[in-house]
Amino acid sequence: MIHILAPLARLSLTLFVPVAAALLLLAPQPAAAAYPCPGGPGPGEVQVGVSGGSHGVAAVPICDRAQGGGGGGGGGGVYYRYGAIAWHPDASDVWMEGSYDGPVTAERTALAACNRAMGGGCTSIGEWHNSSMMILRDRSGSLWSAWHGDGGVHSKKSQAECSARQLLPCEVLGTFSSSKNRHYAKASARKLYAAAAWVEGNEGFDGRLYIASGQREQAAAQRLALDACAAATRQRCALVALTGNGFIQTYLLGADDQSATFETSAKRAAQAAQANCTKRGQSCTLQRVYDSRTPGEFVHDFAAANR
Repeated sequence: MIHILAPLARLSLTLFVPVAAALLLLAPQPAAAAYPCPGGPGPGEVQVGVSGGSHGVAAVPICDRAQGGGGGGGGGGVYYRYGAIAWHPDASDVWMEGSYDGPVTAERTALAACNRAMGGGCTSIGEWHNSSMMILRDRSGSLWSAWHGDGGVHSKKSQAECSARQLLPCEVLGTFSSSKNRHYAKASARKLYAAAAWVEGNEGFDGRLYIASGQREQAAAQRLALDACAAATRQRCALVALTGNGFIQTYLLGADDQSATFETSAKRAAQAAQANCTKRGQSCTLQRVYDSRTPGEFVHDFAAANR
């Protein structure tokens, strides 16, 4: 999945940020399915986790040789506890089942719980045992997974990869031990989407941001924002923000450069705007913040908001 590295900013006169591919850049993708161990798994080998998986990014399976038969109380005093996580692209949380003494059951149970809540469309990131799995959330609300075994090497790498695509570090949703009984996402985890669009390019730009929020589907939010912009301006418009269960922060970069960014909370959205201003060595004037869970269509006038 491709992610935008920084908030989009409209810099007056001299600088325009192209956003023709914004739909591809901004849209969260379906969650990645589980992947088998290379070549098998082979005899006596089990998948203990995945590394680097996100919604739309292939996960790398991590396999290990099962000791003492791989189930229940294994030989040599080793006792296995299996866990599994299921997720859905329209949910901002996960369904986790654990503390099983053999494989398969945890994954099947987690998927069933997720599909009951979401009405289908859930996938699994795979099972792991005797270790933990970390779940990260990026600024658009998409989830990433990282195996937290092996001294945390894999989870640190995934955190760095996720955070490199945005101004603030990705959030840690949770670290789940395979011996944990369960964690189920709440009903409020189902995402409501907001999208924002403005005129593409400086020519014909009207100084406004067109926002549609409270939508159950990201495609609907995108379409409403783009259509509102095109109808009002008779210009070609581009998508500049898309978030599920998040916030769109409008602000001025410097004296009059209109900008917008998005994050998972109003506080983080404001912090991201400030971070971008600091990075560019400019002053920052925060304007209105829009909650993706508030239904409506809004027009943000940057000049009027600054008066």
